[in-house]
Amino acid sequence: MGAILTKRNLSFAVVLAAVAALVFLLFYGLTDRGGATPRRPAPEFSVELFDASGGGTFTKADLTGRPAVVNFWASWCAPCEDEAPHLEQVWQEYKDRGVVFLGIAVDDDDDDAQAFIRKHGITYPNGPDESDIGLDFGRLGVPETFFIDREGQIVRQFMGPVNSEQLRAFLEELLE
Repeated sequence: MGAILTKRNLSFAVVLAAVAALVFLLFYGLTDRGGATPRRPAPEFSVELFDASGGGTFTKADLTGRPAVVNFWASWCAPCEDEAPHLEQVWQEYKDRGVVFLGIAVDDDDDDAQAFIRKHGITYPNGPDESDIGLDFGRLGVPETFFIDREGQIVRQFMGPVNSEQLRAFLEELLE
């Protein structure tokens, strides 16, 4: 009887793994890692900025009339480590052209998040996602970056780490 149960459990596990793999492939195939995203209004939000970012509050109103990059990240996220220097570099290149960058830490300890900001020399505003802003944006994971046009419309959603070349290309589209 024990051997039959083991074979059933093994069969169940194999079927479950196959179904999970199919669901993942379907989901991955339906997601857009950086292509055009159907335009939709950016949600209303308010973020209390970290002390490492100068403190204060950042709201959707701070984006009014300006193209923006909103990046969701976490200090415990290895791809976020790789992405951070690219975001800071491109922020430095585009900040004088009226582009706004905002980083939002997800499921992170405030001290760890602020240490991450200091470690990477990040100078654009950053704060924690204390009110599930990511859900309002439609965030599925970290890192994930949203590009917002001057009219406050999300025009691109990029899942996974974004590099400098991709950031520049997406920002040039926003600035046209």
